[in-house]
Amino acid sequence: MQVEKAVQEILQKDKPERVTLRKVGVMTGLKALLEHKLDKLPLTKTYLQETVESVEMFQDRRIRWSIELLEKQGEEVKAWKIMRIAGLRNNCLEKVENILYYK
Repeated sequence: MQVEKAVQEILQKDKPERVTLRKVGVMTGLKALLEHKLDKLPLTKTYLQETVESVEMFQDRRIRWSIELLEKQGEEVKAWKIMRIAGLRNNCLEKVENILYYK
């Protein structure tokens, strides 16, 4: 329950933050337990495996968030603006363009 609540808090923040095991552990006060004894909590382990984001997953979420933000502000949605808002480097340009194209 605490872990699910922490994940939901992270996902509902105004500016996206990556869902990591460490962040969930710090928010719940269960960092050591989650890092060292997670095998003894099979339901929690399964939930976290489904929920914790890889870098690529987080980048995709930030890109989509940036697009929504630009649209809400009534600004033109351009790849360079998305990359600046999302805090991405030039090596992510292709990913941004793919998400824009398939949106």
